[in-house]
Amino acid sequence: MSLLDELGLRRVINACSTATHLGGSIPDPRVMDSMKEISQRYIIMAELQEKAGEIIAELTGAESAMVTAGASSALELAAAACILRGSSLEEHSVYPLERLQPIDGPWREVMQRLPNTDWTHNEFIIQAPHRNPYDYSYKAVGGKLAVVGDENGCTPQELENRISKQTAAVAFSAHAADRGVPLEKVVEIAHHHGFPVIVDAATGALPRSRLPSYFQDGADLVAISGGKQIAGPNDTGFLCGKRSLIDMAKLQASPFSGIGRGAKVDRTQILGLITALRLFLDKTPDEEEAEFESWRKRAQWVVNQMKDVPGIEESRVHSNGPSYTRAYLKIGSDSPLTAYELAFKLRKGDPSIWVETYQRNQSIIGVAFDSLLEDEERIIVEEIERLLSSH
Repeated sequence: MSLLDELGLRRVINACSTATHLGGSIPDPRVMDSMKEISQRYIIMAELQEKAGEIIAELTGAESAMVTAGASSALELAAAACILRGSSLEEHSVYPLERLQPIDGPWREVMQRLPNTDWTHNEFIIQAPHRNPYDYSYKAVGGKLAVVGDENGCTPQELENRISKQTAAVAFSAHAADRGVPLEKVVEIAHHHGFPVIVDAATGALPRSRLPSYFQDGADLVAISGGKQIAGPNDTGFLCGKRSLIDMAKLQASPFSGIGRGAKVDRTQILGLITALRLFLDKTPDEEEAEFESWRKRAQWVVNQMKDVPGIEESRVHSNGPSYTRAYLKIGSDSPLTAYELAFKLRKGDPSIWVETYQRNQSIIGVAFDSLLEDEERIIVEEIERLLSSH
């Protein structure tokens, strides 16, 4: 009996896309092979981080990069770098990689001031429609959020009016790029006043052409998840952008003793992420479009199967760009189960089926296809029919 069998873990059918709480994604076997290979030898971690950063920078069009313990860690290190920009920490360096002397003295005192930021600029301007649970990363290192606009949007003037001597950076959420001031204009305003722009692009790697576009628009730092769309180890991410800011971020992370020390990345994770990123970007535009089209076809099949199911008021395919496709199922008022009740019962089963629910429209469940294995949509349809009919 394998350890997996011994633990008795239920199989999960992931219809809510690449989610950290479900393991992120399923890596290519070649990713696991590279992780196993490096696990059998010692290396200089700072040297591996340096080489990995060079590869990521080349693949994304950034000046520099580093591997982090997920996208949230990347945002924290980005925020720390912007808060400490202009401090005496800029006089220090990660070199030499073979450092002999202890990391002590004045520069450690500066890096370990965080999360106390009363002595420096510490505000991160963010548009109201760009707020999300992960903007806590800016506050975790001592930053303060300066929210502009409202949930309906923000104007360039509102953004510019909020900039002050306390501004550390302007934060931008890629998932809300169609709301409020666009990235190119945000960059123009921020750079006019001499401040950097941080982009949270945790799930912003698709379509693949988006990766270099952030830097073409002028972003200074971009945080991306390695364990979601890129299908690397679940607890990896990377921060890429301007060399001077990446250098500041590195001084806050392991092996140094800054605020990011606790979010240490193992050598196996770094090599796994690099392998996954290369495989991810190896896909041609035609192969990528074929993948997106397969999601649309599977979504249409689910929608067709659900049309005449009692309790389902409406079923339709929802797309928001080429890489985002869902089958939306609206639960009617005559249904024996609400959308939330249905979603919870699907989770309680074996296999445990995870669909999406939405705060803005609590009568809808969504079925995503980018993380579904072959034919799993058939199991989802059968289970929804069974649950609705059994009540």
